[in-house]
Amino acid sequence: MAEPVGSPARGEVLFSEDGASWYWMLTGPAAAVTMLVIQLSSGVGVQWVVPLAFLVLVSGFIGVQIKAARIHTSIELTETSLRQGTQTIGVDEILAVYPSPKNSTRSYYDDRRLNRNAGKNSTGGALAGRAMKKAGIDPEDLPTPTPPPTPEAATVEKWQSARALGELSGVPRGRTGIGLKLTGGRTAQAWARRHQALRAALTELVERRDDVSGSRL
Repeated sequence: MAEPVGSPARGEVLFSEDGASWYWMLTGPAAAVTMLVIQLSSGVGVQWVVPLAFLVLVSGFIGVQIKAARIHTSIELTETSLRQGTQTIGVDEILAVYPSPKNSTRSYYDDRRLNRNAGKNSTGGALAGRAMKKAGIDPEDLPTPTPPPTPEAATVEKWQSARALGELSGVPRGRTGIGLKLTGGRTAQAWARRHQALRAALTELVERRDDVSGSRL
């Protein structure tokens, strides 16, 4: 049975994230007020059905999203356990925290920017080719330019392909993975928005435990 929040057995909370803020519920009243303003400015008069409908629909939708986020993307780290969503593991299962990767795969937005720039370059190349043909120059006869040296390719650490803690299929959107070496030869990814703070707290816990274990030997 899960222990209630604030139980002494849980230990001090060292790091936590709620997953989502209930302040987003203000979106519902804001939508209702907006509809009222639109009605008054248009001169049709106030029709309460429309603002109330927006209030109920928007508040209901946002409320469901917030509740789901607070269940599946919340985090709590204590001296004895790490909870990610609905999954909890003991800190004693964490053997090591892998260092941050020097390089990582490109993000979704980086890929979109690269594709957009590539489209521009291809368009510009086609225009230049037509201009050279009009001038009597065959672009195929020109020497192939040597591309400039590319920066170091993005690499992916092995732990970045490990499963993410929690019940979701991967690291939740907006969070960054943290590699963990677990007992039994397992590897997993913890995650958080403030991932640097969680990494520091986990590293401190593991190092403190190892120091205590070493002093007992």
